[in-house]
Amino acid sequence: MAHYTGDPTRNNQDIRNKFNDGVNLSLYEHYWESPDTLLKADIASKLEAVHNAGFTSIRLPVGYDLFLQPHSYIVRPELIDRLKEAWAVCSRLHLSLVITYHYGKLTNDNDLEEREKIITIWKQVQNAFQGISYDSLVFNLYNEPTLNRDSWKRDVTYIAKALRKQDPSRYYIVGGTNYNSIDELRELGNINVENILYEFHFYEPFLFTHQGADWTDGKTNITNLPYPYKRKEMPQVSNEAKKPSADDYERYPDEANRQFVRDRLKDIVKYCKKHRMPVICTEAGVITAAPEQYRNNYLQDITTILYELAVPTILWDYDQKFSVLNGQGKPLNGVLNWLKPG
Repeated sequence: MAHYTGDPTRNNQDIRNKFNDGVNLSLYEHYWESPDTLLKADIASKLEAVHNAGFTSIRLPVGYDLFLQPHSYIVRPELIDRLKEAWAVCSRLHLSLVITYHYGKLTNDNDLEEREKIITIWKQVQNAFQGISYDSLVFNLYNEPTLNRDSWKRDVTYIAKALRKQDPSRYYIVGGTNYNSIDELRELGNINVENILYEFHFYEPFLFTHQGADWTDGKTNITNLPYPYKRKEMPQVSNEAKKPSADDYERYPDEANRQFVRDRLKDIVKYCKKHRMPVICTEAGVITAAPEQYRNNYLQDITTILYELAVPTILWDYDQKFSVLNGQGKPLNGVLNWLKPG
C-alpha cells in the first residue's frame, strides 16, 4: 500500500510516514520471564521475520524497570547493547523503529519521584543513540498511563522538556491517559514541545477485541462474538456470564461495525488536525481467541480506515496473544492487503 503524501506544509509528515505498515514486537516487556532470558533472546531473527512478512516499521516495547541495576536507576548495559543490536538490524533491513517505555510504575501517588526515574532511564538510552537516525528512530516516552489527566499532562510535558534539553532533535511519541485512549488524547491536547508525535491506542469495541482475555476482571468472558455484528451469529450467554459485560453486550450491535469504528477514528483525527497534533496509532488489534474470520474482518476495517484517514499505524502484535498471523504463520489477509503496495 502506498505511503501517505499528507499535508505538504507539515514538516513532520515524512517522519510520520516512516512509521506506517508497522507491528509491535513483544519481547523485552515480558515481566513473566527472567531478564537474563530476555537478554539472550534472538531478536535479530524476529526482526528478519517481521521484515519478510512485509512490515516496514517496528514498535519495540521495553520494560525498563526489569533491567535496572540493584537499588538504582541505572539501566543494565546488556539491555543497551540489545537495543543497539535491534537498531542495527532494523537499519540494515530498512525498518523504522519505535522504542517504548512499557509497564512503568507511574501513579497519582508517586509521580513526582517516578517521573525523575523515567527521565534518568531515557537519558541513558538517548545518550546511546545520540546523533543516530533521527528520521527513522523515535522514542515512545511512556506506554498507557493511568494517572488523572491533569497530573499526566503536567508529568509528560515535564518529561518531554527535560529530555529535549539533552537532545533537541529526537522525535518523541506521547499520548493521553486511560491507556492512551482517543478520548483522553483530546483532553491532553497539544503539549507545546517541539518534535512530538501524538499517539492513541484503539481496541473498540473492547468486548470483541479482548474476548476471552483473562486479565480484564470478567469484562470479556463472552467469546465467539462476530465482527461485524450479525444477530444470528451472536453467542448464547447465560445471565451469569452476561452480567460483567451487560452494557457492552447491549451496545454491541451498534458498535461492532465499520461505520462506528470509522466515526470514532475520524473524530480524533479531525481534532488533532485542528490543533496541529501529528497523530499516529501505535496499537490496534484483536486477540487470537476471536475466530480467525472475524479477526481478519476487523483488521481489514481498521487498516483500511486508518489508511483512508492518513494515520500511520502500528498493529499489536506480531506473534503473541494479539498476533496478526493466521494459523499458518502468515499475515492475515486483511493485514496482507494493507501491506501490499498499491
